[in-house]
Amino acid sequence: MKVHPEWSQRLLRKGVLVKETYEVFAAWDDSLTESQNLKATLSGRYSTAGWEREVESTLLRRLRHIKLIRPLIVLAKGGMSVADWRDCLRLWIGATEQPFHDFGTIWLFLEHEKGRYQVRTDDVHAFFDKVAQARGPKAKAFSDYGKLRGARDLLRMATELGMLSGLGPVKTFASIAMSDDVTMFYAHMIADLEGNPSKMPESKLWRLAYMSHPAVHVALLRLHQYKRLNYEVAGNIVQVGLPFSSALECAEKVAA
Repeated sequence: MKVHPEWSQRLLRKGVLVKETYEVFAAWDDSLTESQNLKATLSGRYSTAGWEREVESTLLRRLRHIKLIRPLIVLAKGGMSVADWRDCLRLWIGATEQPFHDFGTIWLFLEHEKGRYQVRTDDVHAFFDKVAQARGPKAKAFSDYGKLRGARDLLRMATELGMLSGLGPVKTFASIAMSDDVTMFYAHMIADLEGNPSKMPESKLWRLAYMSHPAVHVALLRLHQYKRLNYEVAGNIVQVGLPFSSALECAEKVAA
């Protein structure tokens, strides 16, 4: 199920909405439509009807690949902790949404590898300008304020998804420690997203957890030692055997 990240001004501006998304997914009713599920959980909880509509519209946009995001629904309904579930949501958003995809897998990861400690909005201006230009000549250009806000929104999303921390304008790089269940989910979801399990160990999507290739190697060896998957390396030959056929099947097992 190869998915290409798509640009969405709405998703960038409104942010991740972790708590709202988790609550909607935890109460998900398959007999209802996506819109009905959103209204059933969110209706009446906000001070204004306008903001309620904004939240519903934002989450509905994020549910555009409802069949592919179903593993996250299963995990929430199964009672996975919000902290662990947020790690899983970060993978999905990083794989499917631009410009956060490039921000997480390129800029943040590389700066983290360099040992950078703090980051401010001004530090992200040049990156946002570059990734915005990659949309193509037909895309409407951002104003100077739009670029500033875009950089600020990226930092907010990264903070909401646990890659950065801090309440003020200065953010620090967070330490990400994923549970074995979440790492197993990453392995299966990345294999799905890459379209081939053999591409999973070297996928750049692991960078969304600040995991370099050597770190992924160590994590997969650990899961192999605990007999949760098969991961064998002989020189340049890597053999991967995942116990479940898809991320959805993995989520169902984790949530059981």
